[in-house]
Order: sequence, then C-alpha cells, then structure tokens
Amino acid sequence: MFMNRDSTVEGLLKSTISSPPGSMAGGRPCALNLYEDHERWEEYKYQTFLFPERLNSELTVAGESVEGEQGSRTDRVWSELNSRRMKPRRTLLRKEGQSNIAYRGIQKKKVKFLKDLYVTLLDLKWRWAMLILFLGFFLLYFFFSILYFLMSYTHGDITHAGDPNFTPCIYRLDSYWDALLFSIETQSTIGYGTIYPNADCAGTLPVVYLQITCGFLLETVLLGFIFVKIARPKHRRHTLIFSRNACICLEDQHLNLQIRVGDIRNSHLIDCHVYGALVKRYVCQEKYVYPLFQHEIEFHAHNMKDKVFLIWPMVLSHKITKDSPLYTLTPEDLIYDKFELIVVLEGTIESTGEMVQARTSFTSKEILWGHRFTRVEEYDEKTDKWCINFVRFNNVVPSKTPKCNAKDLTENPERVHEVYTEEDPVEIDQLTRQKHTLATSVDTLDTDAVYSTASEDDQRAEDV
Repeated sequence: MFMNRDSTVEGLLKSTISSPPGSMAGGRPCALNLYEDHERWEEYKYQTFLFPERLNSELTVAGESVEGEQGSRTDRVWSELNSRRMKPRRTLLRKEGQSNIAYRGIQKKKVKFLKDLYVTLLDLKWRWAMLILFLGFFLLYFFFSILYFLMSYTHGDITHAGDPNFTPCIYRLDSYWDALLFSIETQSTIGYGTIYPNADCAGTLPVVYLQITCGFLLETVLLGFIFVKIARPKHRRHTLIFSRNACICLEDQHLNLQIRVGDIRNSHLIDCHVYGALVKRYVCQEKYVYPLFQHEIEFHAHNMKDKVFLIWPMVLSHKITKDSPLYTLTPEDLIYDKFELIVVLEGTIESTGEMVQARTSFTSKEILWGHRFTRVEEYDEKTDKWCINFVRFNNVVPSKTPKCNAKDLTENPERVHEVYTEEDPVEIDQLTRQKHTLATSVDTLDTDAVYSTASEDDQRAEDV
C-alpha cells in the first residue's frame, strides 16, 4: 500500500525541520538560526531541505518506486512542491487603503460589537444596512398591526362588522390586512380616513401613542445612521491619489525616498500633513522577534516639513540619513519582499470640517532606484494659468543615483560618482519600468531598457 502523497510531504517537512542544528539530511546540513534566517523563508526551506535525494529515499521506503510507471508519482509530488513555493506576500495595506489583516481568536466578539452598536451599524456593508432599514420599519408595522387586530378581535369588532348599533374600537377594521394598513398609516401619519380609531375605547390611545413614539425613535436612529454612512468623511480619500511607485534618487547630495500625492478636487484639504511607517522584521537584543515592527518615516513637502499645501500634486521626500531605517538599503534589497512602506495623509475637509485620512502602501519591489518623478506643472500662455498634466502623474525619468546605500555614501562621498548612466534619458512609464526591474539581474543593475518615449510636446516641456 502506498503512502498518501500529502502525508509523505508533510512528514518529510516535519522530520527535516525538527532535525538538530548541524545535522545532515540527504548530504546537506540543515542548521537553522531563528534570528538570522533567510528573508524568503519558504524559498529557503524549499532549496535547503527539499532536495531530490532525500525525497526519493523517503518515497522508496514508503513503497514508492521511482522507476517505471511509478516514476510519475514522484513527478507529481515534485509538481506539488513547486506549486507550494513562496508566492509574493500580500501587503498589509492595499493601495486603496483597506487593511489586509484578519483577526482570529477574539472571545465574545459579537457581544463586544453589539455594545458598540452605532459604530457597528456604520461599518456594515450597504446591503446589510438597507436590509436593516427596511426590516426595522416592517417589524414595527407588523408588531403594532397584531396589537390592533387583537384589540379589535377581543372587543368584538370583527364579529360585529357592519352592525350599525355596535361601536368598534377601530372603525372599518374588518380583517388583519386592515390592521396592517392602519398601522402603516398611523406611524407614517398618512391618514387616508377610511380606517380611524375610536377615542372612547380604552386601549386605542395608549397603543397609538406608543407606536408613534417608537416610530419617531426608529426613524431617528435608522435614517440618521444611513445619512451618516453616506456622508462619512472616509469617502473623500477616493479623490486623493498616490503614485503607483516610489523612487529613490540623489537630491542635494543625499539619497531621498520620494512619492507623489495629488488632490483632484477644487476644494482642498486644510491643515494637511503626512507621515509614514516602515514595517519590517526586527530582532531586539534579547533575541525577541517582532515580525511587523514599525519604524517612523518622516516625509517633508519641499521646505514645509510634514505640512502639505495640496493645491497641486506634490512630491513628498524622505531624506535617508543615519536616523532613517533605510540607511543601509541597497538596490539589491529591493528585489526581495523585506519590508512595506505605509504612507498616511491626514487633513480637514474644507466644506464639512471633518477629518479625513488617506492611506497607501508600497512594497520593496514597488520602489524604483535611480529614478525621479517627471514634471506635471506647465504654464499655459493661452489661458494664462498653471496647468497640471495628470497623464504624467505616475511617470518617472532616470536620475543619476549612486549604486551604494546611504551609509556608504556618507562614509565615502566620492562614491557619489558611481551612478547609473543613461545616454538618452527619456520619460518612462511606471509599469514598464517595474517589469524591467524585476527581470533585470541584481548584479548588472542595467537600466538600458526600452522605455516609452515621450511626445515632442512633453520633451519640450521637460527642456523648459
């Protein structure tokens, strides 16, 4: 009997990883250091522990033959291992600002959310919010329609329907559907006049008063939260746009990390400021590992520090100094998923006075070394106005930038001349550059790719 393929692979993984440091498995050492492991652990595990000799021996012991017809069994196992290789890790934050983090193991989660009912309602999706709106009104109509029907039935209104000598509690209420219609008319104050209560009946006025009071309360809560949900300031972030990529270039003899942000509305944000966080793995001196450690990234807009006067698109810069977590970053480090850059922009909406926060993130592969953003500001002499060309918002141009990190550049200033060379720098689209960066070897750091050529008007604007 053959061993199950999944159990074979999982058993091989467990037995290999649990081997003591320095031991040999299949002719290769399998020592593991939890504090100095590889950046791409799944890839490292695949290359270090899962090798053909050990796998074939395990399958042979389990009854698998690697010869003849059974050889395809091994091929299928290896195909499965290849499919399980390290995939690009999802970011903590999406480009639009939504979180990619899942919470598990929270005790009494529903109770905690119900205690914060109003915010829970605001965070619901629109389909559930509309369901609660219609269902809330219907249940209130239905509940009081039953009270009206029972009150009329016990008083004898149903059995004496059409009797001119009988005085009912609710006139012309002959069935339950009449009671439901009367409940809707009472709460919505429509008042068709065909069905109306008798004030001399003892239970009529208290029930009508109770329904109108509960109806006003329900309308205040439900319609109020629907209005607040529509007018939430977080939707303002959809008109705040960030560049698809970030750039690292040399500016004023210092390496700078740059991103671009813009506001497409004519009513701009007030008291706008920006800050960032670099999330990566960190090990303290006591050998405690923080897998998602946040490092502060200070951005400044020109010479305004962290305050952003966002009337036109701005290039936000972070000067890479010895206090920066990017001080030892090299171009080779951008190939791996070693960190994630989160950028937060906050400001006050001019028309409503509410605060809005826009967020985005950049992985290490989305940072372009040796490039800077192209100009988007142009002066139109015909209209006598400054014009912003958002077609070039995500475009970059090659820039002379050292190949070393900021630390080496500070210690050896002469390395500023070890730059990328471009004989004919032209405008380059972000996506084209990103694909080229991933395909280019980290040893050559070649930038002689085929870039998208700008039009003659764009070239003339760049020359100006």
